[in-house]
Amino acid sequence: MRQLVAVTWASGAIFGAYILAFFGGTAVNGTAARWNESLPALHDAGAPVATAAIGAHFIAGGILLLLGPIQLMGGVRRAVPGLHRWLGRLYVMCAGFAGLGGLAYGLTTGTLGGTMMNLGFGTYGALMSLAAVLAYAHARARRYDQHRAWAIRLFALTVGSWLYRIEYGFWFLTMGRLGHTSHFTGWFDAVMVFFFYVPNLAVAELAIRSYRAQSNNGSLANGSRADGPLAYAATVVLLATAAFVIVATCSFTADYWWPGIVAGITGASL
Repeated sequence: MRQLVAVTWASGAIFGAYILAFFGGTAVNGTAARWNESLPALHDAGAPVATAAIGAHFIAGGILLLLGPIQLMGGVRRAVPGLHRWLGRLYVMCAGFAGLGGLAYGLTTGTLGGTMMNLGFGTYGALMSLAAVLAYAHARARRYDQHRAWAIRLFALTVGSWLYRIEYGFWFLTMGRLGHTSHFTGWFDAVMVFFFYVPNLAVAELAIRSYRAQSNNGSLANGSRADGPLAYAATVVLLATAAFVIVATCSFTADYWWPGIVAGITGASL
């Protein structure tokens, strides 16, 4: 499990660095029109509100990917609670900007994929904003169990932008362009506008319920372990998933993320 968490964090951090370097760097350099080199029709000089909204969405999302795993580390929370609180405030603020920025962009210009993408991405932005508000509200009220639950849900949502790219990359690698069109209106595109975050929330709910069950009955206190074929199968699945993330990350970094980081910092072409 630790191996999967480590490689996922590393992959998400590289993707977050790419977002901050390319989208943030080109904006600072006055060349935000280059956003369209990464995603078609993203930047529109004639729609400054939409451009500012999507810019806030991307920059805040990059910060979220870098901070999220730190906030979930129990050792950090216990050793440096002040750092956890201040990073938490920044995390919630960025989640709000990312969610509302994406919603504002969708409402003002619509998405490339039309109605289905508007619905999927709009729901995603609304859920992220809601999770950010509730995570903060429960922390302020010292309802730490509810705060932890909503923080886990928020993290599950924030990694969605990273998973969206990883899952598309895996599909293209194994299935080619089946179900995909250049305007993201294929059947696979319609599935993906929900698939990049709905399964994450399901896994988050399982993690929350498992944690609460263990806390309530102390099932781990007696040293019991899940041995046998099921445990070995779970280990194989986790290791295979970690290997997949490593391969996908290396591919995306070489082909897209690293060139984007260099382009954002130096102005080089993609």
